[in-house]
Amino acid sequence: MDNSVISQRIQDMFVYLAITSTKFLQLSRSTVKPEYFSSQVTEDVIALCYIYFDQFKEAPGNHFHDELVRLLDIKDLREKERYYNYLTKIQEMTAPNQDYVIKRINNFIKAREFEIAAVKFVELTEKGEFTEAKELMQKILKIGIEQEEIGINYFDMDSPTYYGMEDYVLMPTGYHLIDEKIEGLRRGQLVCVMGGYKGCKSWFCHHLVKQALIRGRKVLHISHENSSQETEKRYDMMMGGLYGQTNDKEVQFVERDETGVITKVDYKVVDNVYDVDKVLDNRRKIAKLGGELIIKKYPMHTCTMGEIDRYLDYLETYEGFIPDIVLNDYVEIMKMPGGSGEASRDRINEAYMDHKRIADERNILVITISQVVRSALRKARLTQRDFAEDIRKLGNVDLVLAVAQTEVQAAEDIMQLYVLGNRSGPQDFGCCFSTNLNIGQMGTNCWPLKVEVDEEVE
Repeated sequence: MDNSVISQRIQDMFVYLAITSTKFLQLSRSTVKPEYFSSQVTEDVIALCYIYFDQFKEAPGNHFHDELVRLLDIKDLREKERYYNYLTKIQEMTAPNQDYVIKRINNFIKAREFEIAAVKFVELTEKGEFTEAKELMQKILKIGIEQEEIGINYFDMDSPTYYGMEDYVLMPTGYHLIDEKIEGLRRGQLVCVMGGYKGCKSWFCHHLVKQALIRGRKVLHISHENSSQETEKRYDMMMGGLYGQTNDKEVQFVERDETGVITKVDYKVVDNVYDVDKVLDNRRKIAKLGGELIIKKYPMHTCTMGEIDRYLDYLETYEGFIPDIVLNDYVEIMKMPGGSGEASRDRINEAYMDHKRIADERNILVITISQVVRSALRKARLTQRDFAEDIRKLGNVDLVLAVAQTEVQAAEDIMQLYVLGNRSGPQDFGCCFSTNLNIGQMGTNCWPLKVEVDEEVE
């Protein structure tokens, strides 16, 4: 997004927070001018919030309506309707992420003020008023919302910034033995799912997206390998427990106890994904929970990191879609600048750092996938040494989830999930889980790992 332009969606988020959040007003009041915004309605609403804050030192909240009535007293009926229609839209919004709004608004402020200052700087320089020109630029370089520009002023805070960090947890993995220790996946994280070729990594990521959608999150799924139709079909299988072919099928269902021992085997005929009524009914049920899913397919080796940034800006500016989670499947088959060999590995390392940058800048969860080296295929337990292409990837990610399966486990529809690396919590632990890919299920049961095994299965 051009930083000199701010999307209406971000403006709406700003209004929502100005009405409801005292902390947000404390940060933005002295820096963000109402006239920055693109409509008179938005400008007036923000100015009203500022006036109330100046008087009472808090956000107007439930008192906003009373203040609005006084503002509109002199307006004609048509104008009043514009204000009420706009504020009805704001009232129906879900609470936006404050850090993200601050970052986008801050970039916008700097762009606007730099543009204005650049003209004045040239004028002062042409007049030979160099001291004034220098003072002007020094002032402009300090422009910005304090939290964004200064960072954490450690000794001048009412409470630590990490209080309330539980709000940053977007979703669990869906495996209780994992979630009990890592507490879920968070905003600002770069998560890497690691596994072998055709090792169900994409299926596992579909499972993670399902956990997000049933908790009302917005997800962008970028695919460079699987077609958009295949990706869509897998979600329909997973959401509805539907068979992936055109005929109904009798499917085996296996139940296991908390130690992984089979307690029951049953057979049921299930519906398939070509039953449009079933598919759409399942989608409507999930949609009621508030989540959104966009699937974007790029031909292999065509998408760059710049294109991902551009597409995210497009979705925000023109579609009003700001994802909580971006799943990119996967980095190594994107288009990388540069040559082969060591240069290629450097580009992959830089791409991982760019993924982390996106997670930080946009305050979202980013998930990607990594292959393992050939020697690790069918290994019972993956290790950090098994990362394909470049071990430096390990240092750039916040969490590594390794999915593995021996030949014996594959025959029994069992997989292992292992927390291989964790920047801010426990690692080197995992669980087993059962699968039923006939109907797109990746975790019908979950139980502890029984033994520590590192050998490959011959």
